[in-house]
Amino acid sequence: MCSNVKSVTVGVLMHPAVMFMNSNKSEGNIRRIIQENRQKCSMAGIALMNECIINKGPNRDIDRDAVNMLITRLISGQYDTVVVENMADITADESDLEEFMHDAANIGVGFFELSTMQYHMYDTTVRSADKERPIWDGGTGC
Repeated sequence: MCSNVKSVTVGVLMHPAVMFMNSNKSEGNIRRIIQENRQKCSMAGIALMNECIINKGPNRDIDRDAVNMLITRLISGQYDTVVVENMADITADESDLEEFMHDAANIGVGFFELSTMQYHMYDTTVRSADKERPIWDGGTGC
């Protein structure tokens, strides 16, 4: 998991959520999966709304259209949570995932992972290791 991501226990507060999934399943199967996931989410205090963004692609990395659609929904402010089966459904690249989660945290959005039943929120108060390194002084004092 990304270094700046903290997992927290979700309380009884209902968080409005949009589901994001990678799937080539039929619409009927997707509806069944969403219904099952809605029950899991409600036990964790998350209200999985009727909207779901589905990435139907040959690879596991999300495509630009799916990302843009998700970002548009998140910026609208109607959701504060993205529900995924696994965080790797967003992207398998840890650096890309961290950047996406950082951007989402800046607008108050976290992620609920169904496979672990954990809520993940990027901690914007912790600086990444790249930003903690001192600026090179050109070798002064060597």
